[in-house]
Amino acid sequence: MDKKYLKVKKRSDIEKILLDKFSVNVGKETCPIQDAVNHFSARDYKATFSIPSFRKSLVDGFAVHSKDVLGASPSNPVPLHLISTLKIGESYKDKLKRGETVYVPTGGVVPDGADSLVMIEHTQVQGDEVFVFRSVSPHENLIEVGEDVKKGTVILKKGELITPQKVALLRGFGLTEVEVFNKIPIGIISTGDELVNSGSLKTGKIYDINGYTLFSEAFSSSIFLPKLYGIVKDREDKLQKALTKALSENDIVIMSGGTSKGSFDFTVSVINKAGKPGVLIHGLHLSPGKPSVFGVVNQKLIVGLSGNPLASFLVFKYVVIPLIAKKIGLKVKKHTVFATLNANVPSRKGREEFIVVKLVKRSNEFFAEPIFSESAFISVFIEGSGIITIPLMSEGLIKGEKVEITLW
Repeated sequence: MDKKYLKVKKRSDIEKILLDKFSVNVGKETCPIQDAVNHFSARDYKATFSIPSFRKSLVDGFAVHSKDVLGASPSNPVPLHLISTLKIGESYKDKLKRGETVYVPTGGVVPDGADSLVMIEHTQVQGDEVFVFRSVSPHENLIEVGEDVKKGTVILKKGELITPQKVALLRGFGLTEVEVFNKIPIGIISTGDELVNSGSLKTGKIYDINGYTLFSEAFSSSIFLPKLYGIVKDREDKLQKALTKALSENDIVIMSGGTSKGSFDFTVSVINKAGKPGVLIHGLHLSPGKPSVFGVVNQKLIVGLSGNPLASFLVFKYVVIPLIAKKIGLKVKKHTVFATLNANVPSRKGREEFIVVKLVKRSNEFFAEPIFSESAFISVFIEGSGIITIPLMSEGLIKGEKVEITLW
């Protein structure tokens, strides 16, 4: 038996043990900006000019010197000389003098000399005179140059996920293509004699949940190009063959099932036979997910996950993906919310726990409702909103505590 077999490690040890043991060859490509969503940027992008690049009107109205209309009211209108009426995209070339005004549409260029705009609703035009019925403060109803985005500001960081909002920002600077990281090939193998893909179920058989769940999570993370290798029966030679094929075609391989200490659990054995250094971690002080396996073969990471759907999903999402993201410098954001725990959650010292919770709102306050279930249950995927984490040496959480929920 391998000496590392179930030598349980803390989750915080994973990076120390593994980060310098495996490598990921992440290529780059340049793609049209409309195809860049859900890719990670391969470089920093900076604002090449300020936005707005001109003083911009926020209203349909008249550009004025605010001092000219001080004290203006319906009973005391202030007359100004109308010297120009601008269309959108046009600008007034001269400097606005005291006592003068220029009509500017929303989004139009505010003339030099003017320091504010009066909304058209508060004026009346009579020939070449505009009567103003209310005063305005300096800088009212306009945006100064660079008030939105200053030239030189980093608008997209290397390793940051490109979203539709980021596309809007990039297009504001005229970009039509973006340099992105290629997605990482990752192979997914499901193991177990009890698994079937389709057809009617016989007693003792179940459909393969983990393969498809892991594939979906890998795909939705925007990091990976996942490939399913299907179900491999509990035979060491078949699993060895499947692992060899997956390693030849992918940078990372994920296996679910066969990680415990049973007679037909071959994950540790096949990783060690695949090459050096082999299994580096077998067992985590983590519930669910204790029998997780981490190995490296020829600098490629192999992860063996529990056959239980919840354990497999949680460890992949909250342990494996962050590990790989850190390795290649990607910025994966956590979406969290604070809520009040509405039940006691006991725990045993010496293990970290992921507790699935349902987020509920009552009287404008968020509550975290723990879902106590076995890791083999799949109903939690319907009911759960995310997880709370109980630290390694904690005896649990008390009803009424504020807890941080990592949403899934």
